[in-house]
Amino acid sequence: MNTEAAQFLKPGVRLFFCGIGGSGMNPLAHVMARRGCVVSGSDAREQETLAALRAAGAVCFAGHAASHVGDVDAFVYSSAIAESNPEFAEARRRGIPCIHRAELLAALVNGMRGVTVAGAHGKTTATAMAALMFTEAGLDPTAVVGGFVPAFDAYHRAGGSDWAVVETDESDGSFELFAPETAVALNIDADHLDHYAGIDEIEQAFTRHLAAVKPGGCVVYNADDERLRRVVETLRHDVRPLACSLVGNADYRAEGIALEPWGSSFSVRAPGGSFPVRLGVPGMHNVANALHAIAAARQAGCAVEPLQRACAAFHGVHRRFQVLGSFNDATIIDDYAHHPREIKAVLAMAANLGRPVLAVFQPHRFSRLAALLDEFTDVLRQAERLILCEVYSAGETPGAVTGETLYNRLSAVHGAVRFIPDLDDLAREVRKAARPGDVLLFLGAGSISAVAHRLARDGASHQPAA
Repeated sequence: MNTEAAQFLKPGVRLFFCGIGGSGMNPLAHVMARRGCVVSGSDAREQETLAALRAAGAVCFAGHAASHVGDVDAFVYSSAIAESNPEFAEARRRGIPCIHRAELLAALVNGMRGVTVAGAHGKTTATAMAALMFTEAGLDPTAVVGGFVPAFDAYHRAGGSDWAVVETDESDGSFELFAPETAVALNIDADHLDHYAGIDEIEQAFTRHLAAVKPGGCVVYNADDERLRRVVETLRHDVRPLACSLVGNADYRAEGIALEPWGSSFSVRAPGGSFPVRLGVPGMHNVANALHAIAAARQAGCAVEPLQRACAAFHGVHRRFQVLGSFNDATIIDDYAHHPREIKAVLAMAANLGRPVLAVFQPHRFSRLAALLDEFTDVLRQAERLILCEVYSAGETPGAVTGETLYNRLSAVHGAVRFIPDLDDLAREVRKAARPGDVLLFLGAGSISAVAHRLARDGASHQPAA
């Protein structure tokens, strides 16, 4: 990776983003355009995110071709871009500096009062929560989030202050590039085992990530996570740890938690006193996300009242227990959950609705399914009714463990599980299975969301006219 990314932050610099419509690239492209850079880029297909960038002054192409790369100062790519991509190959052929997306974002954040959010689970939601809190408190932050935030009507917020609140990515180790003022660490779990040899290696990566916090900075961490407690013991003496907990003594603790179908309430015990919080999203894991965001915001000097308003107004991020509509009077919910721990949390939220649940799960990556097959089996057997489809490969070559492998495991212990590999067949079967009053819960990080959206459109088209 090029380590001179800071030189490309200046107004007037010409940047080409390969994959500009993606959830990681799109917000960064917007922020750089707002800073005065000349932005162009491409994505595999036409989509709404490209239209929004064009409205912001960017030149965007649908499809990839070497001719798209004009007279630019730098070529920005992500880990999802293959070296065989014709634009990437053209940039290298012409000697254009090639910068990883994370490197450009880190250069931006490291020059600001940066707040980073990392963790195997919850980082998109916690980042969005923190960004909304900073905004409500008048700090006018720049924010880069890995999901669409309805409160911002975007994946980002282009602020005018020196504050930046960003989601960082441990999946490829790129979060080690960041040197924030405050680092939020939510949890460590066995994931991205295509990149890491095991969870011990992930813990070591978090140790390096938190070691880069600026002198005088702060680490907000989950004291209920044993591995994070170990990592925090290695912090330098000029970095302050702030512990968050749902169950034990900590600097910030959530008490009196009351979970409701579509929200929650709790009290935050914090330095300086306790205060109540009403949260606009359900789930115990979201209480934890909010607690960490509150701690980061208080560390930045935010008053309590704006944080309370932000929590009450926060109604989630797209693809996080997102209600899309209904079909045959069954509620359609779309969720990004693709790890056993995430699926467990989402199934608990669905159960709290008090209605019959039909879960539809698409595994994401053959490597993840193979590494966590026992864990997937254990958590999915808890689903009331379950339909499985084939693995979304995310570019991986199929291995010995497939969606059918998971089905065979589950069918031995679950009387209401089906395996429907093809998504078109899946859509038809879900239509047949949907009963009035059901919750249709679509789970996965791949293409399963398209089926949920298709079903919601079908349901809307069959609604009687008002």
